[in-house]
Amino acid sequence: MSRGNKVTNIALAMILCILLQTSISNADTFPAGGANGWGFAMNGWPNGKTFKVGDVIEFKYPVGMHNVVKVSKAGYDSCDGTGGQVFSSGDDKVTLEHGTSYFICTIGPHCSNGVKAGVTAN
Repeated sequence: MSRGNKVTNIALAMILCILLQTSISNADTFPAGGANGWGFAMNGWPNGKTFKVGDVIEFKYPVGMHNVVKVSKAGYDSCDGTGGQVFSSGDDKVTLEHGTSYFICTIGPHCSNGVKAGVTAN
């Protein structure tokens, strides 16, 4: 490889790193449930909010009182967490991908009592 090609490759790699950092730094973090947190008092959260791919939803709740399960639309509609991705740390951070992500609590009847959210990222 010639010296010119090496310099070009290094310059391209640096530009790529800068672009990736810019993309990552534009992500926002949103508390699930807003000021009320992940639980029974979510009051329709996230209605009216706009999310981008790469934004982070932070689920804060007392450990053992709730959990977070990322499920399909069918799992969301039926409050069935079977096969879903389970989070239970009490401070779970989930990065949004394109489309709608569905989250439910599978402890007792929590989901059917409103501890669930669908979040759409564009």
